[in-house]
Amino acid sequence: MRKTHHTAIALAAMAMLFATTAEARRGVVHVRGANGGATAAAGARGAAIRGHGTVQNADGSITHASGRAFAGANGSRGARASSTTVSPDGSVTRQGRLAASGAKGSVASSGSVTRDADGTWSGGRSTSATNNQTGTSYSGSTTIDPATGKPVHSGTCTDAAGNVIPCR
Repeated sequence: MRKTHHTAIALAAMAMLFATTAEARRGVVHVRGANGGATAAAGARGAAIRGHGTVQNADGSITHASGRAFAGANGSRGARASSTTVSPDGSVTRQGRLAASGAKGSVASSGSVTRDADGTWSGGRSTSATNNQTGTSYSGSTTIDPATGKPVHSGTCTDAAGNVIPCR
């Protein structure tokens, strides 16, 4: 996951290096390479970047990764990154992560899911969110029950004092 984030940043930096004067004046830069590309934009309301790429790994698997990030002039921030790897045996792994924050609150979520070559699924996701105005928060997770193959969710909401409250 961290590798995906670093790849997106590196692509954006390269885009800035190779931008023409006309592109820089418009505040948007596009760059495309043999295995992917990136776009970065900046203006009065903030800046954003996105990148993607696909590679064949030494073991014959194929990995596609992408990421996006933004920074608002109002102080808001956010980013997401994901990767999917398909192996020669047919197994698939997908990982994803996101985070955002601003004046009203914050959210973070990460997870992964795997389908083995025999068709067995496994994985899970964890999410947390906080409302800055009320102090309430949510923390939860979803996993795949290996016995049934069905998702199982658990979550808790708390008030500003840390007391458990009903989730709505």
